Amino acid sequence: MRVAVIDIGSNSLKSLVAEGAGTVPLHEAFVEQRLLGGNADGRISDAHFATGVAAVKSLFEDARRFSPERVAIVGTSVFRTAGNAQEFSSAVARATGTPVRILSGEEEARAIARGVATDTFVRGLNVPVVIFDLGGGSLEFIANGGSYCKSWQLGAVRLMHEFVKNPDAPIPTSALAAVRSRVRELAGTELDARTSPDVAAVVCGGVLAVVHAVFAASDEVTPSLFPRALPVMRLQFFLERLAARSRAERLKFSALPSSRADILPVALAVLLEVAEICGFAQLIYSPRNLRYGIAADLMGK
Repeated sequence: MRVAVIDIGSNSLKSLVAEGAGTVPLHEAFVEQRLLGGNADGRISDAHFATGVAAVKSLFEDARRFSPERVAIVGTSVFRTAGNAQEFSSAVARATGTPVRILSGEEEARAIARGVATDTFVRGLNVPVVIFDLGGGSLEFIANGGSYCKSWQLGAVRLMHEFVKNPDAPIPTSALAAVRSRVRELAGTELDARTSPDVAAVVCGGVLAVVHAVFAASDEVTPSLFPRALPVMRLQFFLERLAARSRAERLKFSALPSSRADILPVALAVLLEVAEICGFAQLIYSPRNLRYGIAADLMGK
């Protein structure tokens, strides 16, 4: 069976066309479209509303070229909090003829777990894993083979709006400390109780994808040294270099997209606090998350 999934996230829109055993990807597309705003009710701004609907429609029509038998459009954290989420999902349904399935935090986490289960690299680790997916609006945590799932409003865009006054300027250590304090406040107890340094920490989402690309493009790092595992100490060093620079200066790092230059320091601060709470020495990147899980569900696998 061939299926297509459109994932409407807080910070980006993504699509996947996949088929068969192993949820083999045939086509993937990505649009930078930040829907989560900094206003009190997190409303999707007027400026982003129309462009967001148009971007979803474009991804939908692009995926339809591959003649999928089933198509799903799913919405995540921004739909759980934005004041005008229902209006946006209705507009998408009118534009595509397909309803938006708004996932609860637990549904999102379980779909992520199922997506990671299709990653042969992760399966080849042959050790127990816990999974983290850091998006713009939320942080999902999955443990015990997917039987325990938790979602917190600890997304990078959300925390940037709350703690960083000027993301275009160098970011004060006090702001990053406040981000890390919020992570420990909301998630620390459960993470401490449900993880240990003996399990592998698998991280999904755009943060480690960007860092992985930056490291691979760097003259300082041999890409083969970082096929998937990223040492926490190196991530800390990278965060310090990023935070000391303005947004414009951060773009001098090869492979760092302009759309991520403001939130990347905050995102790394979240992951580093998670690593400190749990005692992880490295984080393993997986490109397979929510879209792959929803695709597997559509195929009944």
